[in-house]
Amino acid sequence: MTSRASGRRMVLKAGGAAALALLSGGAFAQTYPARPLTLIVPFAAGGPTDILGRVIAEGMARDLGQPVVVENLPGAGGTLGTARAVRAAPDGYTLVIGNVGTLAANATLYKSLSYNVLKDLIPLASVGDAPQVITARKDFPATGLDQFAAYARQNAGKMNAGAAGVGSGSFLGSVLVNARLGVNVNIANYRGAGLALNDVAAGHIDYLVDSTTTSTSFIKSGMVKGVVVLRPRRISALPDVPAAGESGIKDLNYDIWNMVLAPKGTPAPVVARLNKALRSAVRDPQTQARLAPAGVEVPAERQQTPEGAAELLAGSVATWRTLLSGLNVTLD
Repeated sequence: MTSRASGRRMVLKAGGAAALALLSGGAFAQTYPARPLTLIVPFAAGGPTDILGRVIAEGMARDLGQPVVVENLPGAGGTLGTARAVRAAPDGYTLVIGNVGTLAANATLYKSLSYNVLKDLIPLASVGDAPQVITARKDFPATGLDQFAAYARQNAGKMNAGAAGVGSGSFLGSVLVNARLGVNVNIANYRGAGLALNDVAAGHIDYLVDSTTTSTSFIKSGMVKGVVVLRPRRISALPDVPAAGESGIKDLNYDIWNMVLAPKGTPAPVVARLNKALRSAVRDPQTQARLAPAGVEVPAERQQTPEGAAELLAGSVATWRTLLSGLNVTLD
């Protein structure tokens, strides 16, 4: 009898604790957010992830009624900023924005990460898909992918491509271009895409596989040359730049998805509130007015949900693990 009574008390205590947790989470969600939020951008200011993050942060702030402060924390291909978010309190006040490079590819590129991106972060929503364009110094002697491939095959040994750090989207783009064209162009890593793009404009390096988020204005102003958009068809933001689909290498297509995540353990009601704010930000006409001219597209509806974003992340981790393992590319 005593043993049974003790067992019942343990069950009651466990049930009470669970109920208390649910109630406290609900109460917390009712007052959330009560202060400004921080959105970690794991790259230097001025790059595509930073630009997108700042636009999304402004849209979130309008919906949440609290400022969303962007904190740039560059280094190690985005792993420093991502690790900072993983260590943050799971209270909904510290978030991180990442992309296919910092999240999916880094899971394979770095063998000794202090975190597991699939277990230690909660995907909240995918917030923007950015086409990638090979952006070259303005006197680069090639237009279109066929001409670029011919030039690179003849001059790879004396060419340099820029990237926003190892494991970044631009780094992966250069790895893909090298692999698909069968060349070995040196990849010079910077602390952000904006810094690499400035060196392309100055003629210090030859090109950068870059997001239209940052390259479009440079291309339109004539500061750099848009060689080819890595998509089947041209995009409205850069109608005069040929697409890969117009070349003999039609399958060299590459977009960058971007998503916002929270630390593991963030209460479900807070996750739901943050997702609502992100979806509002993505659909906000002010957001679209700023991002659409740069070619950034609204993600699919499913990928704007936590469940769909989680599926996208897990699928991309698996895809890049297969590709990078085949290329034998690692960073530690």
